[in-house]
Amino acid sequence: MSQPGMKTLTTLTLLLALALAIVSFCGGFLPGTYARDAASMAAQGRGQDLVNLFLAVPLLLGSLLLMRRGGRAALLVYGGTVFYVLYSFVIYAFGVHFNRLFLLYCLILGLSLYAFIVFMQEANHRKVETWFGAVTPVRTTAAYLLAVAALFYLLWLKDTLPAVLADTVPTTVSDYGLLVNPVHVIDMAVVLPGLILIARLLLKRRRLGFILAPLALAFTVILAIALAAMVVAVKVEGIAEDLSIAFIFTVLALISTLILVLMLRNLKRSTGE
Repeated sequence: MSQPGMKTLTTLTLLLALALAIVSFCGGFLPGTYARDAASMAAQGRGQDLVNLFLAVPLLLGSLLLMRRGGRAALLVYGGTVFYVLYSFVIYAFGVHFNRLFLLYCLILGLSLYAFIVFMQEANHRKVETWFGAVTPVRTTAAYLLAVAALFYLLWLKDTLPAVLADTVPTTVSDYGLLVNPVHVIDMAVVLPGLILIARLLLKRRRLGFILAPLALAFTVILAIALAAMVVAVKVEGIAEDLSIAFIFTVLALISTLILVLMLRNLKRSTGE
């Protein structure tokens, strides 16, 4: 990675990690942060804040440190972690009712967006497609990404399509006092089509596919852990009883981790670009 690019990423990441740590601590431990949100939404926010504080922040800093030392696996995990933060704070910025952390939400959204842009620009200048050995599970990874996309499309269409046909509003919108559910928007418009495109690029063994596939897996691991934590938080606060969805998200995190490890273990030793 170029020296100017690494300096820029280091500055953006340190600022991002600091802002994320502050927001996550406040959301996870200071009462009143989600006072304007529905009880279920507030519990989910606190659950995700704890994952952000104890998983996302250390991953950001640890992968940055190893990436600066030339770690190829760290570079790809870093990209997935930054994208997770970017994804999450689109939702925080547009889905959480206005509170005292709003300006920090905007700051984190901006920092993660520009860190991701710089990361992609720098990564695309490297011959990432040559980093992976011949036994890299390309077809398995592509099939898994397509399966994840299909699963979440079915989940969100089950939630939204009946409401569209009946000209009503889904309970995941009305119960939270939202205009629309930002998760529906970002998933169906950006993330799920992105997973399908990544799978296609990977099958064609394009450079962008080899950059984005492990990135997508790392993103899915962190997101699945955060989703499981949200379900557990709602249960702990006595708002819901069913923990089966948390089990599903845990399995998703484990499978994503396994496939990510299978990909990264096939990385060749660094000999330059």
